[in-house]
Amino acid sequence: MGRQKRWRVKSPNALLQKIMSAELGISNILAQLLINRGIYTVEQARAFLGGELDRLFSPWLMKDMDKAVERILLARQNNEVVLVYGDYDVDGITGTTILLLALRKLGCNATCYIPHRLEEGYGLNQEALGKAYEQGVSLVVTVDCGISGVEEVAAASLMGLDIVITDHHEPPEILPGAVAVLDPKRHDCPYPFKELAGVGVAMKLIQALFQQAGLGPREWEAYLDLVCLGTVADIVPLQGENRIIVKHGLSKINTTSRPGLQALIKISGLRKDSFGTRELGFGLAPRLNAAGRMGDATLGVELLLATEPQAAEEMAERLNKGNQERQQVEAKVLAEALALLENNPNMIQGKAIVLASSNWHPGVIGIVASRLVDRFYRPVFMISIEEGKGKGSARSIPGFNLYQAMINCQEHLEQFGGHAMAAGFSLDENKIDQFRQAMVLYAEDKLTEEHLIPNLDLDAMVDLSELSMDTVMELEQLSPFGHCNPGPVLGCCDTTVLNCREVGKNGGHLKMRVSREQVVLDGIGFNLASYSEMLAASDTVDMAFVPSINVWNGRTSVQLEVKELKESGGTTSVIKETYPGQFEDAEADSSLNSLFKLPREKFFDSLAPAGIIELCRRREDTGSLIEKPRGTIHIEDFRNCPERMAQLLKLLKNNCSTLIVAESTSQVLQLAHYISSKLGEVLDRLAVFHPQMEESHIDRLMERQQEGKLDILISTGFLPEELKNYKFEQTVYFHLPYLESECKLVAATSKVILLAGESQIREAAEHIKTIAPQREVLGELYKTLKYRYDKLGQNQVSLEEVCLFLRTYYSKAASHTVDISFYVFREMGLINYVKAGNNYSFKINHNVRSDLQNSPTYRWAIQTSDKCQKFQRRLLTAKVEELKNLFS
Repeated sequence: MGRQKRWRVKSPNALLQKIMSAELGISNILAQLLINRGIYTVEQARAFLGGELDRLFSPWLMKDMDKAVERILLARQNNEVVLVYGDYDVDGITGTTILLLALRKLGCNATCYIPHRLEEGYGLNQEALGKAYEQGVSLVVTVDCGISGVEEVAAASLMGLDIVITDHHEPPEILPGAVAVLDPKRHDCPYPFKELAGVGVAMKLIQALFQQAGLGPREWEAYLDLVCLGTVADIVPLQGENRIIVKHGLSKINTTSRPGLQALIKISGLRKDSFGTRELGFGLAPRLNAAGRMGDATLGVELLLATEPQAAEEMAERLNKGNQERQQVEAKVLAEALALLENNPNMIQGKAIVLASSNWHPGVIGIVASRLVDRFYRPVFMISIEEGKGKGSARSIPGFNLYQAMINCQEHLEQFGGHAMAAGFSLDENKIDQFRQAMVLYAEDKLTEEHLIPNLDLDAMVDLSELSMDTVMELEQLSPFGHCNPGPVLGCCDTTVLNCREVGKNGGHLKMRVSREQVVLDGIGFNLASYSEMLAASDTVDMAFVPSINVWNGRTSVQLEVKELKESGGTTSVIKETYPGQFEDAEADSSLNSLFKLPREKFFDSLAPAGIIELCRRREDTGSLIEKPRGTIHIEDFRNCPERMAQLLKLLKNNCSTLIVAESTSQVLQLAHYISSKLGEVLDRLAVFHPQMEESHIDRLMERQQEGKLDILISTGFLPEELKNYKFEQTVYFHLPYLESECKLVAATSKVILLAGESQIREAAEHIKTIAPQREVLGELYKTLKYRYDKLGQNQVSLEEVCLFLRTYYSKAASHTVDISFYVFREMGLINYVKAGNNYSFKINHNVRSDLQNSPTYRWAIQTSDKCQKFQRRLLTAKVEELKNLFS
């Protein structure tokens, strides 16, 4: 049955579930799955679920982008020959293709070159650059390589060849002396998203080139299909920009008109209308990869550039044959590697495996290393030896960073590069034994026995009855799935397998029918045929699976993709996992729990801006909000910061005492969880305050303040009197205040940092609407109250009922919206009422006609909402000097 995995299930976070569910209109289970993926705020969740292309960051944020664009457009102007120098994997092939197409679209005289894996190896090489120079090339733009080519770039510069590097691998301490080095992983690069694939970095260059050249703002989108393919194939995290790229790129592939992609889809036996990341990763990518693995990757570029269907189909057939050859060679190398381990069992006693042979094809050793990691669950280093030189490929497990390991053992290596989980390297054959000893020793130091037990991470334990069609379809919002964004893995205990049979090639898969508490579902377990005997001997099993929607012969049903099975009540327990740095402020705990005890309308108040609630509460006495001036302050302007969550973390790393002013109780708690998950070291210095807090927590807060242990406080702007004079070194406004008076309500400070922008104005506009319900909405509410009074004989209504009614018109409505509505009705003479607790006793006054303008509250609401909108716009456009006056 293979290596037994340790099942781990994340502990549910009921508070964040409730907040996200209310704010986004999603189920608790989807909210929990978002939390499991490190999404702790509504803002993050909205960005994740939306995934619009306009959420991509500006390419100009990338270090050296201006230099790269300037040099390339100069080459166009001078009709220089530009060489796109790529890499031989799918990431490099697709990146080379799109950059070549884009340069030609711009009118550049462009060609491409991809080194031969077997003859030249990875990256820049001086011989190829020299030949390019002799052929008239004056500018080389790399794709997916070059970041470690310090010597090669220096040699190119001496011969008069300019280099622009685009790469995504970890940079060395000393960067190449190129004209421009585009790599988001550069330590001095401010680009917010660091995990782009090589083709993604090439895409950013294309965006900037097209923009500077005056092409249409959407022209670059024509390459999304290839960017998507390269991104999936390179197994980069499907988060942030990568997820957006793949989400939109998949639809482009489904409708592609590229003859090369169409031929590749056809030869792979796939349907064009059913593409997901699995089809890309296991269908298209291996065939495209085969060109580089087994020989010359230029064939892959030629296929993607093809304009004639017949020529494309011929090239696709050649790639398919190459892939079949690769599979045969891979099987042979795997068998030899396993035999080597069987004959030398001491090699698997350590916590890393290093194997070498002169019989192994260097194009498949990376794949074989992955197979061995799956089998032995420890880092694996495969080395192919030829003419006294070893070319290596490594794959790892969580907890062991290959790039850092290479740095530690670099004295034995000639070259190396890569990531935490995958790396390539070269070394002299005579140093293999020394390298093996050094790497095994390093692994012994870095890995514990716990690291060597594979984990199966479950999002939640559920009953089969919870897996309705609607629920499973809702979970599809998390797609596209891939590295760091896995499909939702759920668990169900004590499941009965009604029947199962082996299916697929060589009977390697299991088709089954499972049941629990009268719910029966179909399941498929890929590569799980080895579990047949266990299933035959067990009455019930625990099952881990990914739910999906299956459509077959016009019938739609829920299907389970079973990931693993184990005997019910077996020795392998399901371990509850907390979140990294989970926010567990002991003093705040009762306060957080109190939110669950609030009536629903009061919970809605916790989602509403504290500033608006306070404005409505004091609508007849807004002057009381104004505090005394605080003197001169310093302003740091991060308005419209492209990644404000990351910027917030940077601000907290400077060891300044900090007050973070959040918009609402809800946002206070979201930020507390987010910050503690990202900066676990601040947990003991982090505290929160919000209006729903109990007195005991406020007392403890005061004690911490008096003891000088209040380093980071997250709060709404309305602090207890005792804290208003506490001098924080910096105050971060994470939202836009609604009126000028709100700018002066926070604690004393010497520095104010603005960390909100245009997107916050759009969100705030929805809250501002709740101050002044429209005439039509008030009319509908009055009709409802009148119907209850006249037809149903009811003269009482709860705050919750009215709040829920108003939220059908205004999704952000809370108790202040209800209060304002009743005030307006009374001032118009339409009703009389008495409010007792959370209930209104009311009487309809018949035959009364009145105008809304007769209501002072309505006039105040209209004027105030208008003031709020104008003030927030002023905050976004004001110069720093004006901001100083507002916050002083």
